[in-house]
Amino acid sequence: MILVIARKELRSLFATPMGWLVLAIFQTIVGTYYSLSFNQYFEIMQSAQWQVQRIGITQFMAEGVFGVAAILMLFVVPLVSMKLISEERKNQTMALLISSPLSMSELILGKLLGIVSYLSLLIVTMVLMIAMMLPWAEIDIPYLLTHALGLWLLVVASSALGLYVSCLTANPILAAFGSLSALTICLLLDKFFADNNQVLFHDFSLMQHYRQFALGMLNSFDVLFFVLFSTFFVLLSIRRLDADRLYG
Repeated sequence: MILVIARKELRSLFATPMGWLVLAIFQTIVGTYYSLSFNQYFEIMQSAQWQVQRIGITQFMAEGVFGVAAILMLFVVPLVSMKLISEERKNQTMALLISSPLSMSELILGKLLGIVSYLSLLIVTMVLMIAMMLPWAEIDIPYLLTHALGLWLLVVASSALGLYVSCLTANPILAAFGSLSALTICLLLDKFFADNNQVLFHDFSLMQHYRQFALGMLNSFDVLFFVLFSTFFVLLSIRRLDADRLYG
């Protein structure tokens, strides 16, 4: 049943202009940045006088392309997740879902899997962009895949948060604004609480943990953080819908 809901959610994204528009804008921006970074890399390397000043093309391209993609996801995730539950409330179809034999866990996990599958397509295209240089340049595949894994975990965590916010309101626009605000705070906690006395808040920053993957370091603590963060908001979403089923 989870796969059925995920397939339905994924199909609905491509059945609307917004799904294709988001995909087109994202690819245009990332593709433009990819092209500029490619040209900039060779200009920088030509001006480097010493071997120690040279850096790998994989690191240079991945930092640029995935860096801008991480910022774009801050806006893409709220746009994609805002309708997940709030649209059901707005169209008054939520009562049908609640009264069906479908469990709220299956509903939440199915919808989350649907949007994560959609956003994963964006990440796959970026990996393929850089991997296309393989015949002409030496590409560090493990570094590239580690960076992609970090962005994917960031997307899953952001989507779980956006899904929970969508459970709280029947207004998709309000859900998008709420998701954008919450994600901005979660991504930039390390900037707001940079003091050593506030290291606990610093460690809750999504961007802080994503940076480790951006450096090519696969740390089990960072993976666990993203898993727990996503699980926390998935459980909150399930609990919220279970409360609607029990109390109306």
